[in-house]
Amino acid sequence: MRIPSALLLTTLPLAGLPAQDQRRLEFRIAGAEKDTVFLANYYGNKLYYADTAVADAKGAVLFDRPEGYKAGVYAVVVKGPKYFEFIVNEPEVRMRTSAADLMGAMAVDKSQENSLFFGYIRFLNERKQQGDSLRTLLNGATDPLRRSVLKGRLEELDKEVRAYQSDLVAKAPGSLVAAIVRMSMPVDLDKPKLPDGRVDSIAAYYQYREHYWDHVDLKDPRIIHTPVFQNKFDEYIGAVVPQIPDTIIKLADDLIGRLGPSEDLFRFVVHGITYKYETSDIMGMDAVFVHMALTYYCPKAGGNSKAFWMSEEKLKKLCERAQKQAPLVIGAKSAELILPDTTEQMWKSLHKLPNDYVLLVFWDPHCGHCKKELPALYTSYRDTLRPMGIEVFSVAKATDKKLFDDWKAFIREHKMDWVNVGLTHTVYEEAKKDPYKYIPKLTTLQSLNYADTYDVYATPKYFLIGPDRKIVGKQLNPTQVADLVKRLRERDKGAAKP
Repeated sequence: MRIPSALLLTTLPLAGLPAQDQRRLEFRIAGAEKDTVFLANYYGNKLYYADTAVADAKGAVLFDRPEGYKAGVYAVVVKGPKYFEFIVNEPEVRMRTSAADLMGAMAVDKSQENSLFFGYIRFLNERKQQGDSLRTLLNGATDPLRRSVLKGRLEELDKEVRAYQSDLVAKAPGSLVAAIVRMSMPVDLDKPKLPDGRVDSIAAYYQYREHYWDHVDLKDPRIIHTPVFQNKFDEYIGAVVPQIPDTIIKLADDLIGRLGPSEDLFRFVVHGITYKYETSDIMGMDAVFVHMALTYYCPKAGGNSKAFWMSEEKLKKLCERAQKQAPLVIGAKSAELILPDTTEQMWKSLHKLPNDYVLLVFWDPHCGHCKKELPALYTSYRDTLRPMGIEVFSVAKATDKKLFDDWKAFIREHKMDWVNVGLTHTVYEEAKKDPYKYIPKLTTLQSLNYADTYDVYATPKYFLIGPDRKIVGKQLNPTQVADLVKRLRERDKGAAKP
């Protein structure tokens, strides 16, 4: 196994550890005499620096810091770097090995859990070697009878592994090693069948999803210090759960609701889901981030945040971002915009355009990226989008004379005859003095403050607005706009059929 490069540079903060975490971990490592030896612990599936000690002249090394060590999977790291993993759950652990062969020379002097753990690892390694040999033979076999025999042996190996796992779990109830082994065991269920006897794949998926956590004690805080839990968690959130925002939100809330009182587990799961979708590049996943932030981080009026691990400053920034994004998620009603055209005489409304789909574009005449993108967008509009009945509502920043003049010149140069509006120089200056010169007779406050309304912190920025003026897409290129509109129109046509 490869040690993460950050292992010896990163410290995972430990605070408020209870008395039961005060443990004594002793090792004798032949070949590590007088060497510095490191202790690392898992948080999720990553190893973090936890402690350091120097081996004596006989290779003996002791870890027994006063604040203790939380239960979990740990690693002892020696020169190389090389390391072996072990279980921390008992008050005292004593083990012996050699730096030349950490796993092969391992002997457990005191620790029932590690005796079980290393016995299990050795058993798995033996069965893996046997399985690899059988698969090699199977790949080279052509005789049907021979292939059938080899497949039967592989099935027997699988049964042996499952039987070993079940026996270990039954013999050591409550132990961490049993919890780890049980998490890695598949949940055996009878597959639902269709009337003709075939497996009902759709029902089987829902059954699998419903029972996914059956072998995991979601109230046991020790599991966050084992890599197997994070691996299961990542698979569930990223693969088992359909990547549809509403479904993700529903199943995330369900998972969080099944956790026990452990603050550590709550933090791990809530942060893991929030971070995944806060940083996602997939369109629409910001809706998951917004839900997680407003539900678990941002306090209700007069209440406290559930995100006890966040500083007040970071929490404030996160909540401000979530509140800004909330009206802009896919499915939200778009904010109406009413702005003047280049003549500053005609005011045009986004919501009153006759087209069923409108691509809302925000840009800046002095933005180099915008000046490259907009002519290409216009070509696509002229050749593809406009023939499909899709309009472009192009909003420009034109708040001073130079911007205003360059905006008009750019439109003329590229013959962009879509809907061109902007926060123009005259309107901007007059509205600063008295916005009610224009509100509500001609426009709205959210239109004059369009940059805040649509969170336009960088340009160009795109929103695809649907027939009911809800947001149906964001940051799409012209081809994606055309494809999405085709799919949505087909969906709506299908839904309209009796």
